[in-house]
Amino acid sequence: STPLYSSAASDVYKRQISERQKIQSLWESGASVKEIAQDFDLSVSAIYTELKRGYDGTRLPDMRRRYDAELAQLTVQKSIERRGRKAAEA
Repeated sequence: STPLYSSAASDVYKRQISERQKIQSLWESGASVKEIAQDFDLSVSAIYTELKRGYDGTRLPDMRRRYDAELAQLTVQKSIERRGRKAAEA
């Protein structure tokens, strides 16, 4: 099967909200990081990074950190906006 996105580091910003929602759904259903990584054809490290990106400060009933796909997407969008040279403030 074709992965939803590449494991290249630069592709982290290309993940779509639908892909992040799938990660959220798998995580909330009790899937392990390793299982999610295999499902997306990514490294375990990439999934841990994604889970950290979307951590909203709360816990799931099984005491794992909650992942919020929309928060992760917003975090990435803000990161992209902060890139590059900044114009001098007048």
